[in-house]
Amino acid sequence: MDIEAFPEIENFQKLPRRVIVKGGGFTPAGSRTSELRGLVINNIGNPICNIVVNLVVFDANKIPQLSTSVPASPDRLDQGGIASFVFQVEDLPGEAKDYHLYTGWRFEER
Repeated sequence: MDIEAFPEIENFQKLPRRVIVKGGGFTPAGSRTSELRGLVINNIGNPICNIVVNLVVFDANKIPQLSTSVPASPDRLDQGGIASFVFQVEDLPGEAKDYHLYTGWRFEER
């Protein structure tokens, strides 16, 4: 599902039943720093906590060049909740058009 599909979604029942992470493209944030901003949507059906977003940047040969992670804000989401994240990467290797985002989280104990 592309980021362009989000405005067409009328409710969370049309989204897949999982924790969804979407990011934009890298934008310059200084002379040596680039930023990647995005969203995390909890559509798993239960509250989750300790949400961490992981980023892996690949080079032209699909070899990982960078791996890092940041906590989402907020780091606790109820069903249907949305969190945001920001990666600030210095000295990004290459153009960084090929990257992968994934999340780590835990079910919140009641």
